[in-house]
Amino acid sequence: MFRIALLSRWHVHSHKNDQRYVKEFLTLPDCKVTCVWDKDEDVAREWGEEFSVPYFTDLEEVLSRDDVDGVLVTSMASEHREIFIAAAEHKKHIFTEKVLSFSLEDAYAIKEAVERNGVKFCISFNRLAIKQLAYAKKLVDEKIIGEPVGFRCMCGHNQGIENTLPEYWYDPDICGGGAMIDLGFNSAYLARYVMGDIESVSSSFSYSLMNKKVEDNASCNVRFGSGAMGLIEATFDSPLLSVFELAVYGTKGSYYARFGGNDVAELRLAGKPSEILDIKNLPQCLNSPVRTWVDACVNGGSDKDYGIDAAIDMVKFMVAAYESARLDGKRIKI
Repeated sequence: MFRIALLSRWHVHSHKNDQRYVKEFLTLPDCKVTCVWDKDEDVAREWGEEFSVPYFTDLEEVLSRDDVDGVLVTSMASEHREIFIAAAEHKKHIFTEKVLSFSLEDAYAIKEAVERNGVKFCISFNRLAIKQLAYAKKLVDEKIIGEPVGFRCMCGHNQGIENTLPEYWYDPDICGGGAMIDLGFNSAYLARYVMGDIESVSSSFSYSLMNKKVEDNASCNVRFGSGAMGLIEATFDSPLLSVFELAVYGTKGSYYARFGGNDVAELRLAGKPSEILDIKNLPQCLNSPVRTWVDACVNGGSDKDYGIDAAIDMVKFMVAAYESARLDGKRIKI
């Protein structure tokens, strides 16, 4: 039996109408939630009653329990360093919602605690487990589209213009930023996975539509280590509930994929007609972050693709992206 504590119901993905990670966790054999924690006693009590488990407002009390093997963390990212290091010191495996931290100092402190205590760590790079998005890596790695020259990825939703996000979502001290760190994060880790290391970034952010303290639209022009170029984009102002689009361009062809409604995967090779691919027949991609984490904790499987080093690479990117935006688009090396 693999037993976990749920830590903090701050993130919208932990709210009652979503709960995506714990829902998936509970579909796996011999997996169980044993307790919950939140600083707000009313939230903790309601959460515990939903799962019929004890609730706590004292983090140390939860982490000291013998019936907790790991923690599923959906707290504000500004609390990650405190929570993760405490969990690691208690030898509890860690699964987390993005982003790891706002600074490299915090990121490396978390890494040191995780590695010193030998705990498994996974972050929610969910789009790596979506076939039509992950397939782009095969096309690049096997040079099916030739030498890669360009990459574009957009992640967006309408919750900014519909005003359906909690107001704290727009507090830069709590969230670290807006559309880029929240949604562009998904585009960024896919860019890294498909194209390799990001060498530098030049950012442009807009604050015009929502009139908040964080950006509602963001675009990052990136240069990869290979010399290929890319655009990593995000918006809170899409007219659609959810939009996720990816394109990869090479010297012998291009690939386009869409996820989140009317899903599609289209391959265009030079000299051949465009081909709409059957997504069901695309090769198997990575397991989901939740499944990967449980397998790593229970069976000793690899957590590399969602692991601490991959999470730190995304901190490096975000720090540089926001620094570039503050400097009016100056290109920042990563």
